[in-house]
Amino acid sequence: MLAALPPDIIAFLAVILRGMQLSAQSIVLGGLLFLLGFTRPLAGRLAGIGPEMEAAGLRWTARAAFALTTVVLVAIVANLSQLVAGLDIAPSEAVGADFVGWNLVMAAAALVAGLVARSARQGAPLLVLTAASLVILLASVLSSHAYARLDDRPFFMLADALHQAGASLWIGGIPFMLLALARADASETRLMIGMRFSHLFTGAVGLLLVGAAMLAWGYIATPAGLIGTAYGIMTGAKITLLAVLLLLASMNRRSVRAEAEDRGQFRLRRFAEVEIGIGVTVLMIAASMASQPPAVDQTEFQATVSEIYERLAPARPPRLVSPPAEALSIATDANIGQVKTADMELADKMWSEFNHNWSGVFVLTMGLLALANGSGKARWARHWPLMFLVIGTAIMVRSDPESWPIGPKGFFETLGDPEVFQHRVVGLLLFPFGLFEWAVRTGRLKTERSALIFPVLCAVGAALLLVHNHTLSDVKERFLIEFSHIPMGIFGVLAGWMRWLEIRGEGRVKRVAAVVWPICFSMVGLLLLIYREI
Repeated sequence: MLAALPPDIIAFLAVILRGMQLSAQSIVLGGLLFLLGFTRPLAGRLAGIGPEMEAAGLRWTARAAFALTTVVLVAIVANLSQLVAGLDIAPSEAVGADFVGWNLVMAAAALVAGLVARSARQGAPLLVLTAASLVILLASVLSSHAYARLDDRPFFMLADALHQAGASLWIGGIPFMLLALARADASETRLMIGMRFSHLFTGAVGLLLVGAAMLAWGYIATPAGLIGTAYGIMTGAKITLLAVLLLLASMNRRSVRAEAEDRGQFRLRRFAEVEIGIGVTVLMIAASMASQPPAVDQTEFQATVSEIYERLAPARPPRLVSPPAEALSIATDANIGQVKTADMELADKMWSEFNHNWSGVFVLTMGLLALANGSGKARWARHWPLMFLVIGTAIMVRSDPESWPIGPKGFFETLGDPEVFQHRVVGLLLFPFGLFEWAVRTGRLKTERSALIFPVLCAVGAALLLVHNHTLSDVKERFLIEFSHIPMGIFGVLAGWMRWLEIRGEGRVKRVAAVVWPICFSMVGLLLLIYREI
């Protein structure tokens, strides 16, 4: 089935599957941390609730391990399809690739970990579970950029192992901390849980940062590689979101110290929820980076600071007037069969700028209206989510002028292009995006679960933007477009999770989040408003 899809779509699916693999892998390693670093060493202090906590932790570890097995097997098929289509080789030749063998090893180890965790109770054989988890980590490293390096391979493998282990233990351990807190009634026990995980996560963050520094030294090497390549700016996006995670972790440490008050434990849980969401986004970025060549391998395609500034500086007013469709180089009814000219390429860029700039007008307006509505002084502004329907319709109609309804190609005919596919997905997401939030704002939906639809879709849409690829032959031009999309994705992710925190939080945290997320949303609009390609 996957073999019938276009190669670019398979590549996009492979990135999503890699992100899912890293997420499931993190929970498996987080479950091991839960056993080795929490339930077993503190069994005496946990008294009667220890066995219940461990049993719950084993159940979730088993589920994550079985999910990892499934995802890895599907990813093998996707990567084989991509390899066969990209290199035009026989499937029998592709099966011999190193990544196939190591992914099969990972799937087998995950299956073993799942079976052990599911069949065991408090007496789970830690040696088997630990060995299986280490094999999963090793197989992940051996199917990454690190193992593919011809020079200094041991250095890169050690760096990647430290980086993946630290990220997995931290991000994957947070759900188990929440699991433990949910089963603790006494204030003293909750304080002990919070302090213990705080120390464990500090060690995990240390591993992550050491590995990240080593990888940056080897894969990026220079400031030019950091700011002038797709790999570099995606590293910058990871650093930015990791900084937010560290800030949230710092707030959690303060919440732990305030555990004598119920509000401290409440804040701890809410910050941890946001940490999980942003952490998964970081893993998705890491998965996308695995499909990009490291910056040190792109020296001839690196953009300069002046080229980036020239593209991003708001040197002219937003483009609010569109060129006619017949002026474009893409195959519309009006120009199909014509030779591509410089004027057509210019019209293509003007068309794209028009779409982005008008989207910026609407998004910026929505962010400002959300701020006004949150102030309590502009009740009429609560209808701002309906503007999502306008943007969604515009994306579906105008983003890809070669396609239906304004182009000669059918709706499904162009879905093989990953850029068109992603535009369609984003456009469709905006309809439930807006309708659910409008229903919440106007009181038609009153449950917290309904209110959480908006922040989840906001975070998911922004994460897709962060792993979004443009199918352009000009590497530098593709990079310059992606450079502007990265900050939009970061602000979108922050907007979604700060809105989550507003809904789930209370007191000062709730009030601050209620101001922060519309500001982040407005920043997305401002970036769209000044977006340009000329």
